[in-house]
Amino acid sequence: MEHVTVEYYRAGTPYLSPEAIEEIIQSRGTVKNACREMADKYETSTRRIYEIWKRHAQGLPLRKQQIIHSVASSEVMPENNTSDRWSKKRKSGSIDEMDDLQAKLTQSRKEREEAKRKSKRFMDSN
Repeated sequence: MEHVTVEYYRAGTPYLSPEAIEEIIQSRGTVKNACREMADKYETSTRRIYEIWKRHAQGLPLRKQQIIHSVASSEVMPENNTSDRWSKKRKSGSIDEMDDLQAKLTQSRKEREEAKRKSKRFMDSN
């Protein structure tokens, strides 16, 4: 029995429409610096352009593309889930803690700058 595998691009790879792939295939040999031009136009790598050309020339299927969809959190977890409520409480608390830490950091920087100014004045006066 033959083992069938499907190759995918990684999730962050830009999606190319069938029209874009056809334009990439047709651009080879007709557009000056076609690889670079197509990579810039479709915001992908030149390596991917070369791979599309190579697979097309060899008659191999192109790798599949993953399309990422945004999913609302209510679709992922039901609203009556208690762990979701606890995580929301923790997140809101951690934001307040971060704000407090940011305020302390800012105050500490101001105090260090003031101490530097005082020491510089003292050294200049001597």
